[in-house]
Amino acid sequence: MNKQTKIGLVVFILAFVAMVVWLLGNPVSTVKSIRNPYVSENWDVQFKSNDKDPYGLFLFDQLLRAHVDSGKIIQPITDWIQLDSILSKKQNVTMLFVGNRFGLQNREIDTILSRVKTGSDLFISYNKLTENLIERFFKSYEISYDYADSVNIFVQRNKFPMYYIYQNDTLAHEWKAFSSIEPIDSTYQSLSSFMEMSNFIRIKLGKGSILLHTNPEVFFNYQLKRPEGYRYTSFVLNNLSKEKQVYLLELGRLLDEENLDDSLLDDAEGDAEREDNSYLKFILKSPAFIVALGLIFLGLILFMLFRAKRMQPIVPYLTKKKNMSLAFAETITSIYLAKQHPLGILQVQRKNFYDAVNKHFFIDISRRTEDREREIRILVEKSTLPESEIRDLLLLFEPTAKSVINNQYIVEVAKKQRAFYLQTGMISFKMLERIENQTFLIQRNLWISYLLLLSGIFVILLGFYYLVSAIGIGILLWPLGVLITAIGIRRLVRPLLTIDFESVNYYPIFGKKKVLSIKDLLHISRINNGIQMQFTNNRKITIINLELNGFDKTQLDKFIAKHHQLEVG
Repeated sequence: MNKQTKIGLVVFILAFVAMVVWLLGNPVSTVKSIRNPYVSENWDVQFKSNDKDPYGLFLFDQLLRAHVDSGKIIQPITDWIQLDSILSKKQNVTMLFVGNRFGLQNREIDTILSRVKTGSDLFISYNKLTENLIERFFKSYEISYDYADSVNIFVQRNKFPMYYIYQNDTLAHEWKAFSSIEPIDSTYQSLSSFMEMSNFIRIKLGKGSILLHTNPEVFFNYQLKRPEGYRYTSFVLNNLSKEKQVYLLELGRLLDEENLDDSLLDDAEGDAEREDNSYLKFILKSPAFIVALGLIFLGLILFMLFRAKRMQPIVPYLTKKKNMSLAFAETITSIYLAKQHPLGILQVQRKNFYDAVNKHFFIDISRRTEDREREIRILVEKSTLPESEIRDLLLLFEPTAKSVINNQYIVEVAKKQRAFYLQTGMISFKMLERIENQTFLIQRNLWISYLLLLSGIFVILLGFYYLVSAIGIGILLWPLGVLITAIGIRRLVRPLLTIDFESVNYYPIFGKKKVLSIKDLLHISRINNGIQMQFTNNRKITIINLELNGFDKTQLDKFIAKHHQLEVG
């Protein structure tokens, strides 16, 4: 594939992609949409209240706001001062948390529990609790889990299937539940369960309640988009009071890397949620990136170790000399095509013959001096050919009158020159056979083929587009596009001509190929828009110049020069 073909193929692919995008894209609407749908591929950030990503809590927050009465506020609490200020008021509230890890300092949880005893509620949906919280809630506490990609949560006789999804694929996950627990102050009420284990319980504490839920992942945005997730979340929220203010305990949200030890929680100062702002955060949170970083450092070390050694200069590779016999024959052909005059080609043939004799026999017969007769006799002795044949060949190279030089004269010289080379062993029969058996492959113009192929696909897609839009002309366009595409494909896969030493094979776009013998070739003539080959029995092949690119036109000219039968029209 030459450079021109590669460029054409790239342009065709780009044009085809642009056309498909244009046809299959949504038509421009004259009415502006009120709201664009939110689309996200971020599956890393979890449990953010106003986050619309798959693992966010935006939909849960909206359901929560719809659950409480209008006029009741929903406010996050992010530090101890804000918590103490709110709980100091003589007002019962609902304190709520949904997240992975939850932990508070001892003074903070004690203050919250004292408010629960007076009538407030505490709702925590978590995966892990700090030890100081477990000790204040339970005498004994055991958690079990089911490792599966889905789980069925039961509320009385109602079943709610839940799935754990990551990047639109279900994955196995630890679905936790209470296996054996004993609250400190009272018994508990099981509100929902799976595998006969409670995952949502209510513990009475004074006038208020503590609601503990072990599956916060059921409140993700992608869960609430499902009917089962929506109904189950509605059930959970119905266990919360509608008349109480809701405060989100964001000060108790712990990051996954934070230590859950009680001593650290007691000595902690400020907010529990700390963010890692280091530059390596993105790399170090992925095992694959850590391995890649290690391989980079290892590669740099190895590079420095081996590159630091002395390096020997590379020994240049000496390419094998090519056999230029065939290339020389093609060069002679190009000279003939350029000059278009028999005398010019005879001069080239004579110089080639004298140089070949000098190189092979070390005899210079190009100089017309007194010693030339001696050089000719030496050539007769070394070549073992009759003296008359050699002198006849030299007379052909040096005619007395230029008027006798024509195409037929050049052909006669070439035949005797070739016979001399063969008889003296200057060229082998194998090389001669290779030259004689050279096959010419003439392809059709690729630009026209690409244009037809692109146009056909465009017409097909346009026809389908009109059919979808209920426009009648589409029923005619797509068959027409199929026909144009078929013509373009046939032009690409079928050559125009193949010419060998015996025959000329012509391949029409549709139909059987025509095989014509070289012996039947009478002459080749130029016409206004191409070349015409005339055979016996009034058979002919016409080749239009528009069908040929530069390379294939050169191939065809080589064949014409080889037979010396060109007639200029």
